[in-house]
Amino acid sequence: MLRLVRVLWGDLTRDELKKFGILSVAMMLIVGNYWMLRVTKDALFDVLVGFRQWQPVAKMISVLVMVVVVLGYSKLVDMLRRHHLIYLVCSFYGVTFILLSYLATNPELLAVSSTSLIYPLVSWIPSKIPGGGIGWFAYVFLESYGSLLIAVFYSFIASVMTTGLAKKGYGMMMSITQFGTLSGVLISMFFVERVGIPMLYFFGGIVVLSAPFIIRYYISQFPEDIASTQEAVAGKKNKTGFFEGLRLIATRPYIMGVFVVVTAYEIISTIVEYQMSWIAVGIYSPEQFTVFRTYQGLGINLLALLFAIIGTSFFMRRLGLKFCLMAFPITIGVVVTANYLVRLSGAGNTTLMWVLMLATVAIKGLNYALNKPTSEVMYIPTSKDVKFKSKGWIDVFGNRSTKGVGATVSKSLGHSLPVLLMYGTIISLGIVGVWLLIAQFVGNKFNKLQEQDAIVE
Repeated sequence: MLRLVRVLWGDLTRDELKKFGILSVAMMLIVGNYWMLRVTKDALFDVLVGFRQWQPVAKMISVLVMVVVVLGYSKLVDMLRRHHLIYLVCSFYGVTFILLSYLATNPELLAVSSTSLIYPLVSWIPSKIPGGGIGWFAYVFLESYGSLLIAVFYSFIASVMTTGLAKKGYGMMMSITQFGTLSGVLISMFFVERVGIPMLYFFGGIVVLSAPFIIRYYISQFPEDIASTQEAVAGKKNKTGFFEGLRLIATRPYIMGVFVVVTAYEIISTIVEYQMSWIAVGIYSPEQFTVFRTYQGLGINLLALLFAIIGTSFFMRRLGLKFCLMAFPITIGVVVTANYLVRLSGAGNTTLMWVLMLATVAIKGLNYALNKPTSEVMYIPTSKDVKFKSKGWIDVFGNRSTKGVGATVSKSLGHSLPVLLMYGTIISLGIVGVWLLIAQFVGNKFNKLQEQDAIVE
């Protein structure tokens, strides 16, 4: 067993294997749960609200919501220890998912009579059915889960890692996590029509509530990880404020570069995915659309799993982080160009829809398997404030804001599929060009920090 592990992920000791094994199980549950619910998100929103007209608006609203979330998160980082932060955030999402399962089953409980005093305050909210406003909340809430809770876990992991250990173990962790994402998608595929989306939300709440117990077990096995970090920050009792993370991004070129590397793909991914879904909602019923999205989810996570097993650790160890940082935008540029060439060849909407689906598989799959673990390593030569506060802004607000940019582009071009495809391609390739320059800078800076044994703070 250890021989196979060493072939795939490098020379891990038994203690290192145990460390990454426990962390991997926690991440597998959190990310797998997200994918179980993610593939139902657009279908639920289309049934309750309407996808083509309002989905880009929902993404824009989620950006504003993330501002409030990040402000609260930054305050909690000052107030709580890292593992206590995980306990609190998991409890919040777990309980809310269970509540959402009940409200999604009984949306009429949220219906407001036209004679009610609060009717003028809620009558402007678009919905297809009485109480359909729950669709807006569920969409934005799940978007925040995909950003905040996953970011909290990655921040915890980065804080107990060294660069050498991360290079060996992140590939293993991503591989195990991908089994969770595949399981989540398959659960949705096989059970959504049998038990319904609300029951999946209930199950998701239970899964989230189980994660803190795994972290508690990790701490019992590796108490020195928590103790060493507490010693390192013992002298920093000052509260640095809500906007400290944002200030560090704005004043540290390296952190600003990481911001671009981590988030730039979201603009392109959002545009391409909207192009795909724009066609799909006109072809499929809501139930068929859900199944179509599970195919997409399976493809993304199978690619991520395959690449994580045979590629991520190898490339990071043999070719370096700079190569990994630049390989991803180059690949996206090739994929986006290929999409438009298929359109120019005269392909019909159904063919184009599947081509765009394969494009989203490539973009998102390689992000999870290559760009995400590479980007996480970039945080290692940084201070606690960067790891938690700046990273919180980047992973939560940053990712959501770049999705908002992609949604804005999609909304402004969404009146016509040919226009959406042509200008979406031009904008995407322009982003890739800027992204490559910044990825080169960040890669060079990371190597310099490693040589000097320095950190950014």
